[in-house]
Amino acid sequence: MDLLEQYFNVYLASLIMWGFLMAFLYNLVKKSSKPNNDATIMWLSFIIFFSYLIADPLLNSSIGVEITSNFIGYLVWAFLDFITLAIILFFTSRKSIRSYPAKLYIVVGFSVNMLLFIAMYVDIALFAHYEPWWFWYFYSATVNVMDVMMIIALLCNKDFLGLVRGYNRLRGLLKPEASPKA
Repeated sequence: MDLLEQYFNVYLASLIMWGFLMAFLYNLVKKSSKPNNDATIMWLSFIIFFSYLIADPLLNSSIGVEITSNFIGYLVWAFLDFITLAIILFFTSRKSIRSYPAKLYIVVGFSVNMLLFIAMYVDIALFAHYEPWWFWYFYSATVNVMDVMMIIALLCNKDFLGLVRGYNRLRGLLKPEASPKA
């Protein structure tokens, strides 16, 4: 059963990577059908696909690198997510969330995934939990949900979960009140 679960996880990771490839190809075709259209979402899709391609367990095992063989893999994935997030934020620094809701979904997705990778590393390396417990199931479900959320955001570039609306409300609440002029 453990072997079946391990293979399922590896193929699920490859399926997620395939989803990012499809998002990139969809946005590439969309961009090429309207040449004067902005290519931001297409480039975001490519950056994320390339990041996931580098970290893909199936690809890595086929070239002889076992990234999932020990707990260091979680740090590698966290580092790759951090680098990818930094590149995305640099690339989209002048793009508004209002015009590109996918930007917020990607930032949230990568941030959550990165924190979960670090938490899994700490759980295994420092707390020496080697048997599955509720956090491992939470980790597995949440990372996959975040990945699917990012794929959907790249495909539609819409605020389908209301994150942008919530972000704008939170920003409005945190703005200091204007002082009345005397």
